[in-house]
Amino acid sequence: MSLDKNDNTISKQLHGAYTVASRVLERRLQPTGVNGSQFFFILKLHDEPGVTQDQLVRNDKRHQSNVNREIARLASLGLVDKRPSSADGRKYELWLTAAGEKLYPQIKAALEAQENALTACLEAASGRVSRDEFLAILRRMTQMDAPQ
Repeated sequence: MSLDKNDNTISKQLHGAYTVASRVLERRLQPTGVNGSQFFFILKLHDEPGVTQDQLVRNDKRHQSNVNREIARLASLGLVDKRPSSADGRKYELWLTAAGEKLYPQIKAALEAQENALTACLEAASGRVSRDEFLAILRRMTQMDAPQ
């Protein structure tokens, strides 16, 4: 195999880091029965009961079809309850069921273990970039597609 001439690009390294971090997070979440596309919703609904699907899309940069699909899966697993909004009958408010609430501590622990592992990677880089600085950089990158 030849040397990858693009190995030393931010884009390639971000993609590789995302791929590996996602795989590791999936393994950490496996005992919960919730995957890397779904854990976020358990955390969010625990912290913001009654949030609408539309709010999830707008506030968390998620695609509408992905939100709809994952919420439907979580509802079919008995973890999320969709209720028509009393303010706007066209929208649904989302709530964790008792089973969803029961999973919350396990999912939070899996995420904490993941965060600790990622922070250890940053600390191993000679402390040149702090965790908070790295998060600020990543947040700035997520704004690249925002209208200028």
